[in-house]
Amino acid sequence: MALSGGRDSVALLHAARAALAATWPLARLVALHVHHGLQPQADAWDDFCATLCAELDVPLASTRVAVRPMAGEGIEAAARRARYDALGRMCREQGARLLLFAHHRDDQVETVLLRLFRGTGVAGMAGMPARRPLDARGDVQLLRPWLDVSRAEVDAYCHAHGLRWIDDPSNADTRFARNALRAQLPGLLQAFPALYENVTQAAAHFGQAAGMLDALAEQALARLVCAGRDADTLSELDLAGLRALPAEHADAVLRHWLRDLGAQPPSTARLAAMRAQLIEHGGGEPAIAHDGLVLRRFRGRVLACQRVPDETPAPFAFDWHGEARIVVPAWRGELHFARDDTFGVPEAVLRAPLRLTARAGGERIVLRPGGPARALKQAYQEAGIPAWRRLYLPLLWSASTEGGQQLVMAGGLGMHRRWPAAVEGAPRWRVEWLAAPVAGR
Repeated sequence: MALSGGRDSVALLHAARAALAATWPLARLVALHVHHGLQPQADAWDDFCATLCAELDVPLASTRVAVRPMAGEGIEAAARRARYDALGRMCREQGARLLLFAHHRDDQVETVLLRLFRGTGVAGMAGMPARRPLDARGDVQLLRPWLDVSRAEVDAYCHAHGLRWIDDPSNADTRFARNALRAQLPGLLQAFPALYENVTQAAAHFGQAAGMLDALAEQALARLVCAGRDADTLSELDLAGLRALPAEHADAVLRHWLRDLGAQPPSTARLAAMRAQLIEHGGGEPAIAHDGLVLRRFRGRVLACQRVPDETPAPFAFDWHGEARIVVPAWRGELHFARDDTFGVPEAVLRAPLRLTARAGGERIVLRPGGPARALKQAYQEAGIPAWRRLYLPLLWSASTEGGQQLVMAGGLGMHRRWPAAVEGAPRWRVEWLAAPVAGR
């Protein structure tokens, strides 16, 4: 379970330990703590969690993360993304298939109200689900067992069992939207004593409506979705099918698709921008960042791609000594070499100093023996390889005896095929570039 060291997670850890010992003694409970490094007290919180788990005889896994906001992302959203990524990794390292969160009824009410003020749609107004996949991989389920439990009941449990916890000073900072809302709730409760019960009930009604809309969206999505066709693409949608749907139906499909991929639901304005840029407009290759994904349109498809740095890696210089495989992490892939005396690259070319670099422009390649030299840009376009993916498709160059460079291979296209006639007995080698999948979100 997720353990921040705050009151709610400490109470849930204590309660879960007791419940499992009484009803499911063979189950294994592990506490997971994420050290964000955003507060001066973060090291002390890490120590507190270690001490608490030692007292309760519960194993603790802890990890540190770097919070780096993406373009248009606030620090809270960036911390949440880093936290969920880390929790997913730790769950898989520990073999855990269920991840408990200590969100309670008051958290749910705050969430629903915040989403209302932000203009969230029906699905968002249903609040936090009690159970959902943690991310797109679907092998870890996130559970919130206390969504019907009030903050007052959690307080009472803590005092009844003499529990200790830590208080995050940022919880009092009203510059954060949730804290600002929480400060107004006592006044709202005076005017509307049944506020929590009514908001919870409204969220349930929204959940029912969202369920019916989801069923319709799921039917349409099943007709339009397919798996990604390359290492960087998680999923694809048929663009013509999306365009045939009414706008509100297309919105529901996009929202359902993103949820299945483990992303946060977009706001109404954000969703409208996605529809406008990805579905309604026809030109260019738009890219929309959303919760660790990049949504793109390319050749009749809408793609959900894993986000990667958009700067080109540095050149990689090396000598080849006959290895069958050379891994190049900076370029997110590896070179493979295999003997091919018919159409391969002469060994003398590969024995010269080699370099992997990005395209500079104007390069040409021969892709079939006896064929013409073609511009790389044109060859990539005809091969259906979009511009953003070419950033991590390197060119392999060999240093010539005249001091220049000879193109050996272009990642995603293949080897250069214009070489002198084979000398009897002289070895040649087939060279391939294999892109590695992007690490999970």
